[in-house]
Amino acid sequence: MLFRSDGGMPHTRPYNMICVPHLKQLQTISTLKHELWHVHQRNFQQQWTAIFNKLGWTEYKGKIPDSFEDNRRLNPDTVDCPLWIYQNKWIPFPIFTDISKPVLSQVEIWFYHATDHYHVRRVPSSLAIEFPDLPASAYEHPRELTAYLLSEPDKYRHTPAWKIISSMMPQCE
Repeated sequence: MLFRSDGGMPHTRPYNMICVPHLKQLQTISTLKHELWHVHQRNFQQQWTAIFNKLGWTEYKGKIPDSFEDNRRLNPDTVDCPLWIYQNKWIPFPIFTDISKPVLSQVEIWFYHATDHYHVRRVPSSLAIEFPDLPASAYEHPRELTAYLLSEPDKYRHTPAWKIISSMMPQCE
């Protein structure tokens, strides 16, 4: 029987716990590396905040419209600091694709423009340039972006963000 907590998706929990509902999800080592980076992000929050800031992200203390908030999926890997803003403009958030029947694994990442008060359903070009070639789910949060980049370094070493992250990693030891 497949464990169904958090939609059956690999994730982390406080106290350095990695939840992998089914061992088939570890067929590639990158999934385990991804979750280990989330544990590292929780344990070294100040260092990761500095990395995120250098990448153009700051924690967003404001609100998104209630209609979005009401349909936003919570992510156990980011629940302690859910909303971040990129270049003081774009706030990404996962929203259920079917709000009448929310399924944790069925979301889209939307981007709310904080100053002009509109949203788009595609990755803004400024984000796509800095963080190219990533799966859509990576753009949900800077923790997700960096975990994707670091879990597959050979694939993402060419990206502008990789250069910044790798130059700052010794600070995280």
